[in-house]
Amino acid sequence: MGANIVSLCLSLAVLQSPPPDTTSSYSSPAVQQLVQRAMARRQAGDSLVTDYRARLRYRLTVGVGRRRWAEVPASAVEEQVADVQWQQPNDLRVDMIGRRSRSRGGDFRLSSVWDRPWFVPREVDDSVRIFSDEFPATGALHPLASTGPAWYRYTLTGGLSVSPGGSGALRLLRIEVKPRRIGPALLAGQMWIDSATAQVVRLTFRYVGTALWAKPEGAHSSDSASAGRLNALANRIVSVDADLEYGLQDGKYWMPRRQVVSGRVRIPVVSDLVIPFQATTTFEDFEINTGRPIGFTVPLPDSAADVEGLPHRRAVRQDSLRAERRRRDWGVSDSLQAWDYADRWPGGRYELHRPSDAVLDRYQSWPDSLSLAAVPADARRARDAETQLAELAQELPDSLIGERSHGIAYEHLADALRYDRVQGLSLGVGYQVRLPGVRFTGLYGTVRYGFSDERVTGRLTLLRDAPGGRLAISGYREIGDLDPFAHGHRFGNTLNALFTAHDNGDYSLVQGGSAAFETSLAVGLDLDVGVRAERETSVGRSAKSAVNDFLGGSGLFPPNPAVDPGTFGSGWVRLIGTGAVRWNLAADVLGGEGHSTGRLYGEARHSMGGRRGITLSVKAGVATRPTLQQSLFRLGGLATVRGFDYGERRGSAFWSAQLDVAPLKGRFRPVAFLDAGQAAEGDLFSSRAMVGGGLGLSVFNGVLRFDLSHPISPDTHRKIRFDLVVQAPR
Repeated sequence: MGANIVSLCLSLAVLQSPPPDTTSSYSSPAVQQLVQRAMARRQAGDSLVTDYRARLRYRLTVGVGRRRWAEVPASAVEEQVADVQWQQPNDLRVDMIGRRSRSRGGDFRLSSVWDRPWFVPREVDDSVRIFSDEFPATGALHPLASTGPAWYRYTLTGGLSVSPGGSGALRLLRIEVKPRRIGPALLAGQMWIDSATAQVVRLTFRYVGTALWAKPEGAHSSDSASAGRLNALANRIVSVDADLEYGLQDGKYWMPRRQVVSGRVRIPVVSDLVIPFQATTTFEDFEINTGRPIGFTVPLPDSAADVEGLPHRRAVRQDSLRAERRRRDWGVSDSLQAWDYADRWPGGRYELHRPSDAVLDRYQSWPDSLSLAAVPADARRARDAETQLAELAQELPDSLIGERSHGIAYEHLADALRYDRVQGLSLGVGYQVRLPGVRFTGLYGTVRYGFSDERVTGRLTLLRDAPGGRLAISGYREIGDLDPFAHGHRFGNTLNALFTAHDNGDYSLVQGGSAAFETSLAVGLDLDVGVRAERETSVGRSAKSAVNDFLGGSGLFPPNPAVDPGTFGSGWVRLIGTGAVRWNLAADVLGGEGHSTGRLYGEARHSMGGRRGITLSVKAGVATRPTLQQSLFRLGGLATVRGFDYGERRGSAFWSAQLDVAPLKGRFRPVAFLDAGQAAEGDLFSSRAMVGGGLGLSVFNGVLRFDLSHPISPDTHRKIRFDLVVQAPR
């Protein structure tokens, strides 16, 4: 009931629009004159170009990161080449002639198939959509549409002079465009306008609005409310930017040059994932005003015979594309499948021809080898554009960009629900207040209650999550997780502890404060630094898993080990690398009560062969002696040596290695694994090694695994262990 009330309030807030801004739409009369000239030029159209032919190159990259503004390297890339023909009024033919793809895992491959043009062949319509006329669901109002001044404010923010191709200097003026009021589908961004001709040379924008992504399915008020909730949710988890650039051809024709659509999808489920994507389309080798008509070969659909109309035809096409994607996921795709589409669109018709992958893969005229990394200058340009648009969006009303001035929210989604051997089931309630006038900054408060230990804990954090980095200043009284490798407070450990009574974490009660900062030093390289001062106290085991008991287990957890109590200060620095090898290297120090411990530790993980291959993970660490109890390294459990209880051995030094082998590929595949490691207070390599292994079933690329493991050496004659594992896909 409470959640429904909150959702209803959010929906009403999204659907309400304040009165329009009564100030002028223009920052000055000169800006008004320039914008009106640009409007007139756009409405008149460019009669100089009657037709053109060009070579088109398309590049799509997708990555996976763990921080909203991290500079994430691409996990997969696809490039396609096409020949494009366009003629007035708006007829288009696209012939795909080549493609190639690559991924870090070696098995995950992007393969784009479009049933409508994904680029803008000439000018953007009044209703701005990218990737065909269906995305977004509601087209955003163009700033130069006739009704634009009623919705936007235009401000001159800069200018520059350029000399393209020796055709004389051009004076380009930068006009910032911001919505004046809340609307269903708008843009926030910048226009670069040629002062002499009033031609828009570059348009960079972010989609904003209360009804971008979903439309009501019916006329009932409940349909509108449902669409409002979906739009509010979509605005919070996805941002979409576009950068449309034109170039001057032959000194007189403004033609499309480069079109970039990029964005980030935030998935705060496991480790607060973020998925950045970027699709770049470039045009080259223009032939303008050839006088040759386009030869169309695919008949247009018979609108009179198709009683269900255009939406039905699109639904049929999209169903066929989805079926092909599913076949590819299952490894049974037909490499000889070709695609040909034709239909009407505003002002004319289009035709798309995509040969089979087998034909496209034979294309040999690539100018270079395919790289996952973008050209550094292009990457920096895209990052700068994203930063500017994000800063501009922060100045807009909350409902337009998916931000909320206050409401139920969590610093990490895992704060909502946890299960461990100290508190048992614990529920958290989080609330966020966005600081007015401070970009990217909010105050997060969380209160948690543990049902087994009946302890109330909480945390208050000032969080600034900006393109330059993530700063968190916190005060807290909470159950702290001691192991830098096991991550006992994540969702995967909660699930495993609840169902199997295996808790891969050690805990203490901590009270104090901390400051931490994370930033990207380069693409795929992050820096994490921080300090904290806190009082640490031992806590005992209080929980018993009733679910595991019901399923036939004992429901009992091993005792939670004690820590050296007292007030301590600590600091840490960590480097985190993502790429073909995922790694991190950290150093920390903990001191107080007359004792101190310094540590150096790290891990590396490398996967080879994709879904059918191997993964090797290595961890190691060393600490000064004597070592505080809370700073000891743990050996045994899912993160180090499977088959043994978590933390079966502890020491001031340790190493572990894990090898996973997946002989088959598919959504469901078997996995065999073998682990080994050592831990000791003294001579590490003279201690007896622990070796364990087992078999597992991997589901959905390893996101969920069911593992059976057993000790190999020393053989303790224990029962086979069963674990539920939630991890990043591979």
